[in-house]
Formats: sequence, C-alpha cells, structure tokens
Amino acid sequence: MATAPLPREVIKWLQSLDLSFSIKNPKRDLTNGYMVAEIFSRYYPKDVDMLTYENGLRLEAKVDNWEQLFRLFKRKGINIQKQEFDPVMHCAPGAAILFLFKVYNVLTKRTVKTMGPIPELMSQEHEKPAFMRETASRRLKDHEISRIQDNVERTIAAIDTLGYYHQERRTLKATEAPVLIQQERRLRMGLPKDNKQSKDDEQMESLQIDEVKVKALQGGNTQQRGGDNTTKDLPPPKATSSRSQLMKAVHTPQTSVGALANLSQPTLFVKPATDIMRPLVFTIVQESEELSKMIDTRREDIIVSFMEQCREGIRDAGREAGNRNGTPEEAEKRMREIEETSVRVFETLASRAQLLVDTLTKSPPEFWKVWCTFFPALTDFSESSPIFESAVFFFKRLGELMREADPGLTQQLMLDVGLPPVSKELGRAPEKREALCEIVYSFTQEDALNHLLALRALKEKVGDNLPVYVSCLANLIQFDAQLGLLEEHLLDLYIYYALVATQNSQPRIRVAGISILTTITMFSAHFQSILALIPSFAALAGDEWWEVQAQLLRLAAHLLGKLSVGERQDMPTGDDDDGSATSKAEPSPAEAQSAIDQLLSIISRLFVVSNSKNVLQVGLSALVHLLPEYPTLLPMFVTVLLEQRPALRQRLLEPSDEGTDRARRTYVHGNFSRMYEESYLPGVWPHLDVAQTLAMQLDVSPLDRFELEHMEVLSASLPQRFEDFEADEWLHIFERVKQYIFIALVEPELHIHATQIIKKFYLAPNDKIAMGSIESSKKTLLQALRLLYSADATVPRVEEAAMLVFLRELRAHGGELAIEVEGVVDLFKEMHPEEYGASQLETFFDD
Repeated sequence: MATAPLPREVIKWLQSLDLSFSIKNPKRDLTNGYMVAEIFSRYYPKDVDMLTYENGLRLEAKVDNWEQLFRLFKRKGINIQKQEFDPVMHCAPGAAILFLFKVYNVLTKRTVKTMGPIPELMSQEHEKPAFMRETASRRLKDHEISRIQDNVERTIAAIDTLGYYHQERRTLKATEAPVLIQQERRLRMGLPKDNKQSKDDEQMESLQIDEVKVKALQGGNTQQRGGDNTTKDLPPPKATSSRSQLMKAVHTPQTSVGALANLSQPTLFVKPATDIMRPLVFTIVQESEELSKMIDTRREDIIVSFMEQCREGIRDAGREAGNRNGTPEEAEKRMREIEETSVRVFETLASRAQLLVDTLTKSPPEFWKVWCTFFPALTDFSESSPIFESAVFFFKRLGELMREADPGLTQQLMLDVGLPPVSKELGRAPEKREALCEIVYSFTQEDALNHLLALRALKEKVGDNLPVYVSCLANLIQFDAQLGLLEEHLLDLYIYYALVATQNSQPRIRVAGISILTTITMFSAHFQSILALIPSFAALAGDEWWEVQAQLLRLAAHLLGKLSVGERQDMPTGDDDDGSATSKAEPSPAEAQSAIDQLLSIISRLFVVSNSKNVLQVGLSALVHLLPEYPTLLPMFVTVLLEQRPALRQRLLEPSDEGTDRARRTYVHGNFSRMYEESYLPGVWPHLDVAQTLAMQLDVSPLDRFELEHMEVLSASLPQRFEDFEADEWLHIFERVKQYIFIALVEPELHIHATQIIKKFYLAPNDKIAMGSIESSKKTLLQALRLLYSADATVPRVEEAAMLVFLRELRAHGGELAIEVEGVVDLFKEMHPEEYGASQLETFFDD
C-alpha cells in the first residue's frame, strides 16, 4: 500500500529545514530516528550532535538513536513519550505520519489541518468483507504490545491501540455509509443496484446521512433519559452539517447533557473516558481477591461496578462475614483489602489523569460522566476515610491538569457541572468543606477576577444559607492568601461577609467571620482596614463561646504583630481613598498607639488562667510571637503556660519530628470546630526574657520545691547556645534557681530534667558560664548528696545508680569539671563518713 501524501504545510516546513534527505516515505525514512534527530538539530543545534547518530537499519542503531532523542525530549521538557515513537521504530501503520504531525506541532506550535482520515491507519480493512476484518481482541494480541515489560506502559500501549482501532472503525463506517444506505433504499423500492449517481443524488445522500446520525443520537439519549418522549414531533431535517446537528441534539432539554450545551461544542470523535480508565481499573480489580469476587468483570462498564462495590462493599463486608459465621478479624481484613484496592484505583487514576485531559476538555459530556461516576466517593465516605482522601487527590490532580490545557473551559465545567452537587455536600458535611473548597479552586483559573467569579457562583448555588457560605469563605481565603490574590475587589467581598458574620447570632458563623479577618491581617498589605473594625469586634471579648474567644485572641495577636515598631517601619504609605473597604491610609502614631491599647485590653480580658484551656492553648501559640515587642505580656504568658494541662503544655514545648510539619488540631470533637496550628514555643520566644520572668516570679512567690511544669518551662527556656554578651544574666538566673534544680536532682520524677539543666550550664561552650555555675553550685551539689543519702525514708528518692551515672558523665568530660566533682565527693566522704560508707560512691573512683 502506498504511503499517504503529507499535507502541504508539513511538506513546506520540511523543505524549509534544508535536510540532508527529503522525506518521501515517512514510514521508511523516520524508522531509525536519524531524520528526526536532524529535524531537532535545526531547533536545538547545541544539544543535538549528528555525529552521534547512525543512519542505518540495524535494530541496535535504531534503539540507540531513539534513546538519544528520548533523553533530549526529557531534558528539554518536550512532551513526546516513548509509546509515541516506539511504533515508528517498528514501522507500525500510520505511526510515522502521526509522529511527524506531533513533531510539527511541538516545534512550530501549529496544528496540522487534515481534511480526512489517514489512509495508512485504515490498513486494507476496507477492501475486506466485514466477516474477515480484524477484531479488537486480535488487534490487542500484537507482539509489539506483549513485548513491553512494564505493566503500566503495556496498558497505555493497549489503550492507544484500541484508540487507533476505533478510529479506523469509525472511518470505515463513514466511508461505507453512503453506499450501504443507497443500496438499502434501492432494494426497498424494488430497483436493481446501480452504481451510477448524479451529483444531485450524492448531495441528497449526504444530507440523509446527517439526518440518520442525528436521529440515532437523539433517540439513544431520549431512551436513556427522556422516558416516553420521542423524536416523532421533530421538524423535518435541514441541510446542516453533522456538527451543527449534534449540537442541536445536545441543546435538546430531554438529553442528559443538555445543560452542557452552552459551554463549548464537543469534538465529534474523542476517545471515551471510560475506554481510557477501564484497563487501569480492571488491572487493579483483578489483583484484589475480594473485589474480583464481588465485581462481575464481564460487565461492559467495570468502572460503574467498581464504584458500586467501593460504596457498598465496605459497609456490607461485616454483615456478609457475620452471615458466614466469620470472625471480626476476617471482616476487618476484607474491609481493609477493599479499602486499599479502592485507594490504589484512585491513586492510579490520579497519576494517569493526563490521559483523560484531552477527552474531557474536548467533550463536556465526557466530563459530566466522569464527574457523576466518581463524585459519590466524596459524599459516601467520611473525611477521615483513605478513600475520600484519595478521591480528593484525584479530583484536584484532574482539575490542575485540565486547567493547564484549557483554563477557561475547565472553570466553566466546574461552575456549571461540578458546583451544584458540591454546594449540596458543603451544606450537608461541614467537616468536608476544606477539601471540597480546594477541589473547586483546583478547577478555577488562578487570578483574582476568576476567583471572584467562582465565589459569586458559589453564593448563587448556596443561596441564603449564610453559615455554609461564610464557612466556605473562611476556607477559600486561605488558598487566595497562599496564591497572593488578596487584592481590593476580593477583600471587599471577604470583609463584607466577615462583618455580617461577626454580628450573627450563631457562634459558629461568628467564628468563621473572625477567622476571615485574621487571614486578611496575616497575608494582606491592606490590614489597616481591619484596624477600623476594632470597636465592632472588641465587644466579642465578652462572648461565652470558647472558639469565638480563641479566634479573637488570634486576630488581636496578629494585628498587634502588624502594629509593632518593626512592622510599622515597613508599612506601605498612601493616602488615597477610593471608597472601598481596603482603601485605608496608614494610621498615624497616635492612632496606632490607640489601636495597640485596645488590642492589649482585649488580650488581657481573654488570656487569663481561669479561661478555657482550649482558648489559652490557642493564645499561647498566637502570643508567643509578640513577646519580644510586647514584654508586658511575659508575666501572664509564663503563668498561663505553667498552669496549662501537662499534655497541652508538653505539645507546645516539644519539637516536631525532623522533616515533618506540626499537625493542625481540633480541640473539640465534632463537625464545626476549626483546626489550629500549634507553635513550638522554644523556637520562637526570647529565651532570656522567659527565664528571667520565671526567676522573678519565684523571687516574688518562693516555692518549697519545683513541680514538673517548672522544670519543663525552665528547661525549654534555655537556648541551644548561650550568647557571650548574655553570660552575666544567665549566671544570675542560675544563682536564683539552683536550689530548686538540685533538690529536683534527687526526686524521681524530676531527675532527668534536672540533669539536663545542670549539664546545660556546666558544659556550656562559654567558659564564664561553665566555670561560674560550677563554682557557685559546689555547696548545693553537696547538699543534694546529703539529701539523697539521708535516713528519712518518707521522702521518695531517685535510685542511687541514676545519680552515679550522672556524676560519672560529669567526670568523663575531664578538666576542671572532673576535678570539682571529685572534690565534692571527697568532701562528702569527710563530712558524712557513715552515709558514704553505706553508699556506692566509692565505686565512683574505681572507674
């Protein structure tokens, strides 16, 4: 079979490249990759060295050439995959022409305009009788597919082969349709077969073909969705193209995709999304013993079957195990297997979502099908379910890829197709709002105007349900802030609804409103507009709802941070006022000081020991950043921290695992509580100021002994390394607290904390701190040994072995420290010989 001629524009492009050989037969000339390399050398002369390519027909030469090209594609970010040029290397029918079109598109950013099917893709099937033509099953037995080792790559190759097969079948049908229809009509009229036709007859037959196509489409959709409504009342067909006929059918209200007609005209022939996903889903389902039993893999639509079992299988697994007298462990194992398989399916679809993009952007009905198929995974599973999380990831990935391909259409699809069901779920499941809002924005263009359009569309879908809308705004503003989109028009909308929310009678709405104001303060340069609202939300300091108080503390803390001396010096200047909520001039020093006083008053009312522990936990994380600029907060801050419950306090004082972010938490179980990020206090606060405040409080109110909270706070207040210019201050602090520390040294619960604090001072790199603390505490260490070996058995004492380990660690560092520790033990032996004789201290010198 002769090779199909190339389009004129491609030929002219190839001639302009001045190649060493002209491409007359793409199937033959491109198979070894040499000519492809020469084409790319014209665009990347520094990256393609033609001396490294061999213009030969050996398989080794072909593989080497294409491997070099593939490395070039990856290095330059050229979207040409191995499965696209592999058929070219093996001379697959039509592959070279399609690949040449792809190269033309990549290098010139222009698309080849073809007036018909590529004859090579049709092979010689049209010359054979129908019963002799290849089936899809036979086509998939191609050895070029079976030789691929990687399962995923083999599946992708099979999908492409099926796509070529269906394209060939459609081409055959379009080619044979006029002849078959004409013969059928002549037979019905009793006329003999006649192959001669006039020009008018040909035009009439072409019109009849369009009529048959449209009727078939309308009838099929009507039978599926329309019930008894048929096409018998339709007007006679007009002489219009098949594309306009199809769009007319899509506009018909009875069809299932009628609502999508206003988007964009779908491409007539696209690979169905189900055909792309079916092999991926089938492969994973077959590997699961439980799902393969529950799903009839012979059914045409395995994706629908999978979703049905994904939704019902986990719920029914326990019941079925009980009916079979199974154990709870067996039921849990079955449910876990179904869950893990479902997660694998969504993760695989997300990783291969690029395959769906072309179909979904060219055919809105296909997007509608995919959305309706998988959206139940967002409604039928809880927000903590791995299936829900993997489904969210799939939709987000799909939205991001579609947005890259066609941002305008992707956003319109979300607003018209996705947003109605999402808005219902937003009202039904408050705990899912953050994830669902993220999905909405993943399909929305990343600029302020389009985000504003999306917010207005969401308001239309939500209606008068203010709690749902304000709660969604509180989540969506986080994404706008991360993208830096908080400009004046968006801010006007957010501030308006935040003010409405703060005056609402429902506490949860007030919480969402204050949260919006807090986000604006944190991430927007127009935070001055929030300062004018201080009198309106200051009254909320008397609110009895704990989370309103917690959010108000966060808002006051962030506003104070913006009004600090350092921040005010960096404030943008401007006096223009255009009437919007965000057009506020920089406050004068007097106005700033007045705002600071009001905010400190709000904090003093809420941040007290008697308040809710949840409010105080939020306040500690928010106010710690203000301690360097507002030292008046230190006494109450340290007092609240000491009085906090141990579990809550320890979360703030302990660092997170290396390489991981601190997890956000909810303090009350339920659907409406917001999540809060707790700060690592020692990583933020001024260490010396905190330690001095603690020592000052001990001077004012002395204690008999330290409790656990005192040891934890004192230990956390010590820096990783003492600064030289602070040496005198730290020695003074050590002098004031050493008595408490060495008493804690012999107490079982506090021994570890005491050893860490003592070693921090004794082993400090700063010689002044190290020697000064050792010299000032020798007598105190001697008293601690006397207390450890005293005869009073009523007081709990740490194990002697633990104390010996501590002393040996100090002695092992050598130098002056070892001499001083040995001197203390010798002095204890002289002063208290009986206690020394009954102890194991003599082993201290045996090491």
